[in-house]
Amino acid sequence: MGKAGYISAEMKRIFKNRYVLLSVCIGILVPLVYAMIMLSPKWGPYDNTDNLPVAVVNNDQGAISDGERINIGEILIASLKENKLLGWDFVSSEEAKNGMDNMKYYMTIEVPEDFSEKALTVLDDEPIKPELKYTQNEGLHFMAAQVTNKAVETLKTQLSAQITATYVENVVSQLKEVANGFTEAADGAKQINDGTGQLKDGSEQILDSLNEKSSDIGRLVDGAKQVEDGNRIMKESLVSKQGDITRLANGAQELNIGTGTLLSNLQNKSSDIARLADGAKQVSDGTSQLVGVLNEKSSDINRLSNGASQLADGASELQSGATELLEGARQAKDGSAQLKDGLNKKILPGSEQLAAGVQQAQVGVNETIESMQNLQVALEQLPNSVDGLKDNVLYKMIMGQLNENLKTVPQKQKDFQRLVNGANELRDGLKNDFTSGVTTLDNGLGQLVEGQQQLQNGASKLADGSKEVAIGNKTVAVGWKELQTNVAKLHDGTKQVKDGNAAVESGWNDLTAGATQLHDGSSQIRDGNKTVESGWQELSAGATKLYDGASQVSEGNQTVKKGWVTLTDGVSQVDGGLGQLSDGSEELYEGLEGGAKRTSSIDPEEENIAMFAEPVVLDGEVINSFPFYRDSNAPYILTLALYVGVLIMSFAVQYRKPVTLPPSATAWFTGKIAKLSMLATIQALMISLYTLFVLKLDVQSSISFVLFSIMVSLTFLMIVLFLVGLAGNIGRFLALAFVVLQLSTTGSALPVDMLPEELRNLSIFLPFTYSINSYRNIITLGNTSNMWENISILLIYFALFAVLSFLVFMFKYRSLRERADFNKEEISESIS
Repeated sequence: MGKAGYISAEMKRIFKNRYVLLSVCIGILVPLVYAMIMLSPKWGPYDNTDNLPVAVVNNDQGAISDGERINIGEILIASLKENKLLGWDFVSSEEAKNGMDNMKYYMTIEVPEDFSEKALTVLDDEPIKPELKYTQNEGLHFMAAQVTNKAVETLKTQLSAQITATYVENVVSQLKEVANGFTEAADGAKQINDGTGQLKDGSEQILDSLNEKSSDIGRLVDGAKQVEDGNRIMKESLVSKQGDITRLANGAQELNIGTGTLLSNLQNKSSDIARLADGAKQVSDGTSQLVGVLNEKSSDINRLSNGASQLADGASELQSGATELLEGARQAKDGSAQLKDGLNKKILPGSEQLAAGVQQAQVGVNETIESMQNLQVALEQLPNSVDGLKDNVLYKMIMGQLNENLKTVPQKQKDFQRLVNGANELRDGLKNDFTSGVTTLDNGLGQLVEGQQQLQNGASKLADGSKEVAIGNKTVAVGWKELQTNVAKLHDGTKQVKDGNAAVESGWNDLTAGATQLHDGSSQIRDGNKTVESGWQELSAGATKLYDGASQVSEGNQTVKKGWVTLTDGVSQVDGGLGQLSDGSEELYEGLEGGAKRTSSIDPEEENIAMFAEPVVLDGEVINSFPFYRDSNAPYILTLALYVGVLIMSFAVQYRKPVTLPPSATAWFTGKIAKLSMLATIQALMISLYTLFVLKLDVQSSISFVLFSIMVSLTFLMIVLFLVGLAGNIGRFLALAFVVLQLSTTGSALPVDMLPEELRNLSIFLPFTYSINSYRNIITLGNTSNMWENISILLIYFALFAVLSFLVFMFKYRSLRERADFNKEEISESIS
């Protein structure tokens, strides 16, 4: 089935079932019946106000004016009997009270006993306004209360006119007494004229005195201006320097904080400096001991070298003669024994002590170097915590000397390592090679004694050994001297380190003492600058007060000067005014005398008194008036009827269910829109045509009225279709709530401009607002531009809810399609 076939099926569904057709017809007729009931009556709310019962009680006792009795209450009752504005009921106070208690009267109006008496006090010293009392029962009906309020205002106006007329009569009756007063006033004006001449003479004397002192006032003003300028310059100078004084105080504070930090850092590092000095002293003492040991053993090394030389000579001599061999062997045997004994007791322990001492000295030197390196790191980081230390001369000198000493450290470490290696080699050579040689020599000499046959071999070995011993001893002697030289240099370096560290410690102590004095001095500077700042502020405040006082004096003198000039001008004017007063008093005398004559001749007519009582008559016109009261409610009634008709139609016509499974969501939506739009259009045509031709409602344009009704009906259809299509009965409830929301917020009962602000803001977003405004322009106002503006907004509502409705149909169609596919699968499975 295509889209056209589905639309045709939707149309035919209405006519297939007579109950559906009957429901549709009733739904279409509901808005028409509503319009017939609400728009048919032609009476208005003010057409039958004379049926509202209002009690009138007259308790006025009247009053006497110039011998004539006046009763304003009776005049009011007479005028009300001729007035059909309300249903007046003239009763007593008791009857009025009973009627109000029994809810018979909407209002009671009472004229008090002293009403006329108070009305005649208008010319008394303490006039009393008369009061017209009324009691209103607003609870019977709000609109009746508004009508009675208007009636009370009308009565007030009438009574005011009547009282004014009474006032005029009283005033006119007293004008004769006024004429006598004019005569007396004329005599007084004559006396004023005489006194004015005397005042004129006195004012001339005052004017001369003021002119004479004018120059002194000018000099006083100039002097005060100079004082003000001087004080202003002093104030500006003090205020301009306030920032410098504050910066000086802040700088002193920062200086004090910096010196405190420097002092704290110096005091914290004093113990490290002392330990550095002690370590350097220990290094120097250790190298001194090492030098002493080396010098002490120098003679033994020399004897060892000399003995080796002698041994070589003896070996030569041994080879030179066999005769002396035995004797030489014995001597050699003794010499070797002594050599072995000296080696074991002196040379070997001395070499071991030398190696151990050199190693200990190396450890001390390394510790000294490490301490110097740590000192270098600490001194390099010290400027980070002590401001200005990096540029200090003493600090630079200490760092320079320390860096120079540390530069030679690697070379000195290498030299000292060679010294250590030489001492170890000396110890090992003496302990191993030399000891074995001496033992061999001793054994050879023994064998030499034992046998002549081995003499030549022993002599050769002895000669070779003695040569090696001589060479070794010479090497030992040379190494020992180098060791002495290097250790002496090491001792000199450690002594310089000791002396330098002692100087650093002494300089550090001096630096700490100087930093302490610097911190104390900065504290005094800080305190002094605070005192200066406080005093400067007080001085600036005093200068400001002095300047303000001088300004006030200057301004006061300027005021005095202006006042003096004004006073002079005023006296001049007074002098001239007195002249005019003299002339005017004479004219006043003449005028009062003539006024007395004219006042006595006044005799007003009744028309004149009426003019006084009610001098203004309203002359106005009403444009765009309503022929009948129903015309004012027609925009609201037509809007509500069309919306309710579309909502009721949703109960008779299916807004959600399709006739059959539609081929697409678009076909389903188009079919529903075609059917529902036809019904909504029929509703709009029936209401608008009935209103035009049966009720004969007078409109600006009949075609615009019919077309706009169709458009409003279609717009409301889209709103209701979206809500019902989305949520079913809940959507109908929301549609009904949407109507209730708009009943009092869209200009029906009250104009939108008279609503509270929050309701005015809400009415902008409600479609009834624009429907009612457009109907009002089409029926009464004829404002085309305003009408098209409202129509444009309604078109936006139409398009918006049409799109939303289409989206709802697309969503529902997808769900409908899934259920249909599922049912087909179940059927196919059951068949199989």
